[in-house]
Parts: sequence; structure tokens; C-alpha cells
Amino acid sequence: MKNVRSRIAGYLPLVLAFACTMAMAWEVNRRPTPADAEPFHTAAAEMIKALPIKFGVWEGVEVPVPQAAQSLLKPNALLSRSYKNTSTGERASLVLVQCKDTRDMGGHYPPICYPGQGWVEDGPQQLVAVTVGSRPVNMIRYDFRRESFDRDRRLVVYNFFAIPGQGLPTDMKSVRASAEDYTARPFGAGQFQVVLDGQRPIEREQAIVAELLGPLDAVIGLLSDNKWRSR
Repeated sequence: MKNVRSRIAGYLPLVLAFACTMAMAWEVNRRPTPADAEPFHTAAAEMIKALPIKFGVWEGVEVPVPQAAQSLLKPNALLSRSYKNTSTGERASLVLVQCKDTRDMGGHYPPICYPGQGWVEDGPQQLVAVTVGSRPVNMIRYDFRRESFDRDRRLVVYNFFAIPGQGLPTDMKSVRASAEDYTARPFGAGQFQVVLDGQRPIEREQAIVAELLGPLDAVIGLLSDNKWRSR
């Protein structure tokens, strides 16, 4: 009996190692792959492509995105437009980029992009909530300025992200955490920006942001929906 117990004890490490290996293999096989995420990316690209360039009092024109930026982002879908309010003459830009791999979003957000173009952050970042369609959306408001020999320019940027299963984070830390999550990475991330030139009351800023993002309400819901990762 003692010898039998000794033999069993000798096999125990092998049994445990085999069980751990099987558990690891099972876990790896459960992870979503790029192929699993492809229906999501197809749906996202089609919905973004269908967004109207004119709605209400806002008329838009497409703004080319530099090839270097596209090479960095590797976007699945990209929208870059300049809008004019035909009633007030106000102008604003709308940018939406959606990447298949969350890691490709890592270098693209206002504190990195705008200083790289000569803009300087001018004032603290502000967390604000803007109602977009049917949902309140938290965003970060950034102030930038750029000096030139004849005048100073100012920009205000409203920015937030959308990640399936994580909702609508406002910070790059959440995006990078998603990039490290093997179950989230294949579904990528989206980023929304509304850019305003000049100065106006913050209430008017947020009204413009709400108007420009209103037609994107369904896109915001799609890009942040957890159902794709749970399939």
C-alpha cells in the first residue's frame, strides 16, 4: 500500500502540470480572434460611411487626412469633416477614427497630436458631460493656442473614446488597458473629436458638440456595445 501511495504521489506533479496545460489551452482557445471581430468591424465601417454630410443647419465638406496619420492609425473607418452652420456662420470640425487593433490608437489623442502640430495646451483639461441623442456622454475638453507673428489662434477640442465592453472612456489609460486585454484587443477602439476655432461661451460650445454628434448616436452605441465581445 505504501508503495502504491508513493507511486501516486510521484505522478501527482505530472497530473497537475497536465491539468494546468489543459486549462491554459482552454483559456487561449476562448480568446476572440481578429476573425471573430470582423463582423463588428464591417458593421462599424458601413455605419460610419453612411453618416450624412449635411443635416439640419450644418453643411460639411470632407477634409483629407495626411497619409502619415493614416499609416500610424491603420483605421478600419475614418471620418474627417469641416462643418459650417448656415444660420450663424460658425465652423467646427468633426473627426471619428475607428481602429481594428486597440494598440493603433495609442499615439492618437489631443495631448500628443496637437502639440506635435505646434499647439500648446492652455489651461486645465476639463471633464464635461454632453447629451448626445439619447445618452449623456462624458468628454474631456482641451484648450490649445498657437502663436504666430500676426495673431494668436485658439482651439477647443472635445474628445472621448468608445471601446466594446468598456463603454465610453475619456482617458488614454483605459485605451492602453484594453490593448493589453487579449479579449478586447481584436475589437479595437474608436475616438471622437469635435474641434472648435476661436472663443465662445462654454454653453454654446457644448450645444455645437451635441448638434454635430447627434447623427452619430447610433455609431457611439455600436462602438461601445458589449454584445460583440460576448458572442
